[in-house]
Amino acid sequence: MLIKIGRDTPLIGAIAFGIIDRGTNLIQVRFTSQCNLNCTFCSVDSGNNSKWHPNCFEVDLDYLVEEIEKVIKFKGKEIEINLDSVGECFMYPQIEELTKKIRQIPNVKEISIQTNATIFKDIDVDRINISIHSLDDKKSKELAGTASYSIEKVKGFTQKYKEKGTKVRICPVWIPKINDEDISEIIKYAKENNFDLGIQKYENYKYSRKVPKVKPLNWWKFYKQIELWEKEHDIKLKLSAQDLNIRKAPRIPEVFKKGDKVYATIKHQGWLKDQMIAVASDRCISINDCKKEINDLINIKILERKNYSTWDKRIT
Repeated sequence: MLIKIGRDTPLIGAIAFGIIDRGTNLIQVRFTSQCNLNCTFCSVDSGNNSKWHPNCFEVDLDYLVEEIEKVIKFKGKEIEINLDSVGECFMYPQIEELTKKIRQIPNVKEISIQTNATIFKDIDVDRINISIHSLDDKKSKELAGTASYSIEKVKGFTQKYKEKGTKVRICPVWIPKINDEDISEIIKYAKENNFDLGIQKYENYKYSRKVPKVKPLNWWKFYKQIELWEKEHDIKLKLSAQDLNIRKAPRIPEVFKKGDKVYATIKHQGWLKDQMIAVASDRCISINDCKKEINDLINIKILERKNYSTWDKRIT
């Protein structure tokens, strides 16, 4: 089910939609959770074949832009807006208009976007981060979990963005024993086309889509392989915060602490099965195993705050 998010729902606190502030000059903005692929290794189990996520979210354009403006005013100058998603950013029907409106906001230094590049739209961004996990036609279809996936089409769209003057970063997920050789080919492809690279580590969480017989590596082993690829291909692959122009910036004050007891109003079904999203003190709160109805008032205790989202206050 597609759930439309409007002004009655805060954009801080949820995982699948809204604004994520990690205390830096980069703000993550999530406006859709829909995805057109079913990647076999997806760390958040997105797509039509999702086992865990019966609902998708879409944020109202004008409301989203207004909230982004408020956050930028608080955080200061030279802010990067990273258009991000637990799905595919280009599934948002107003993506072109969103990028144009963000460009007009004072103190926005750079706009970047994450995409699988299966859809081409004339967006106004400075950098595009493209997920390519194999250049082989058969394997790329298998990894995408979608027979219609075309790596040649993706490469064609990638070239179009380059010709527009958009900076391109290729961001493959390295899945040990599955696409080891493919990563080397992707590195060569990126070097030949003067694309940046950002190799990602395969992760396996509770609600991930898991690759059979593949366990995530620890960070030491991951970076050891990165160093080997650096030597083999004479390229820098280990990227620091400085390389990405990320620096500390004021962080939006927290509203809740672990252990707080609050009254909240149920607003929506959640991203997970049997989960509801409640609202209190201008924050979203995710409540698992919740049998309450929309608009019910509920007394809850904050039990957990996830590290990946400063504002995620999840109740279990």
